[in-house]
Amino acid sequence: MGGRYVQFLGSRPGIVVELIDDSSSPYLVRTENGFEFSVSAEDFRRYYRAEVSATPPRWRPFVTDLETGMVHAGKIAKVMEIIHSFEAEFQDFAKARAFLRDAVRMMGEDLEPNLHRLRAALEKEGWSQGVSTEKALQRLQNIPPDVRALLLSETCAVFPLVTGLNGEEVHAEKKEEPHRKRPAALESARPAKPTTKPRWAGMKNAEMSVDGDILTITVDLSKEFGPSKSGKTIIVASSEGNKSVPGRTEKIGLNIYKQPGKKAARGRRSSFKNVEMDVNGDSLTVKVDLSKELGPSKSGKTTMIATTEGNQLVLGREEKIGLNVYRKID
Repeated sequence: MGGRYVQFLGSRPGIVVELIDDSSSPYLVRTENGFEFSVSAEDFRRYYRAEVSATPPRWRPFVTDLETGMVHAGKIAKVMEIIHSFEAEFQDFAKARAFLRDAVRMMGEDLEPNLHRLRAALEKEGWSQGVSTEKALQRLQNIPPDVRALLLSETCAVFPLVTGLNGEEVHAEKKEEPHRKRPAALESARPAKPTTKPRWAGMKNAEMSVDGDILTITVDLSKEFGPSKSGKTIIVASSEGNKSVPGRTEKIGLNIYKQPGKKAARGRRSSFKNVEMDVNGDSLTVKVDLSKELGPSKSGKTTMIATTEGNQLVLGREEKIGLNVYRKID
C-alpha cells in the first residue's frame, strides 16, 4: 500500500496516482485532485510505473516522449501503421524503418514536398523500391508532423534482432519467450495479417550512422549490461546478432566486453583491417569505409568489408572489441 505512480502508457499518459489499496485486484488508486477509481492488478502493472522509475525496457521502443518516457498509444499506433505499410514493399521491417527515416529527413519541414524531387532524391540514395508507385509517394506526403518527428528518432520503433552472432554470417537463434497479452491500446499498431515476419533492428549500447560510404559506430564504454552467458565476461555493448547497416546491404556483428580478474592490459592499436578507432574519455568511435573490400570469407559465401580479426583490446582501454562487417555474395 502507498506510493505514487504515473500512467506512462495509454491515450493520455502522464496521470499521477497514489496507490491506496493493492491487497486484492482491482487496486484502488487516487489522483492528485482526490478522485478515486479502481484498476485491475494486471492493467496497473502494465500501464503504471513508480513515479521516480524509468519506463520498463519492453516499452522503450514505443516511447513517444523521450524526456518523460511516456508512450502515447495513439501516436505510436500511427508510427507502426506507416512502417508496416512500407514493410509490405521491402519485405523487411528494418529496411522499411530505415527508408522512412531517410524519407522524412529529406522532406524536412515541408508539409507538401515536391513528390518528383523527393522520388529522385530517394532513388539517388538507393531507395527506388520504396518510391516505385505514386501511392507510396502519397503515403509519405500524408505522414502527420508528429509522426514524422518520431520517425526521425533513432530509438522509436527500433527493436533488437533475435539472432546469433558468429562473427561472420547470420545464423538465427530462435528464442522462446513467454506469451504476453498485448494492451488493447496498441492493438491498432499491429497489422491483421503481416506479410512477413519482421526482423527487428537495434543494438545494445551502440549507435550506427552512415554518411556516404562511411559507417560510424559510437559506444559508451562506461556502461555495463551484466555477465555474458558464460559468466566469464561483462557485456559493454553488442549488436545482439548480425545487423543490417541502415540503408545498406552490408551486415555488422559487434561485441565489446570486459574480463574481470584478468591481468590489466591496455590496447595500443587504433586500427585493424578497415577499422579505425578513436577514444575520448568513455566514448568510443569506430569508423569503417563501406566502399572497401577485403576479399571473400573462408566460407566463400560473404565478402569481408572490415574486421578486427578476433577480439582485440580497445585503444588505451581494458575492454575488448570484436567487429566484423561483411556483404553476402549473390
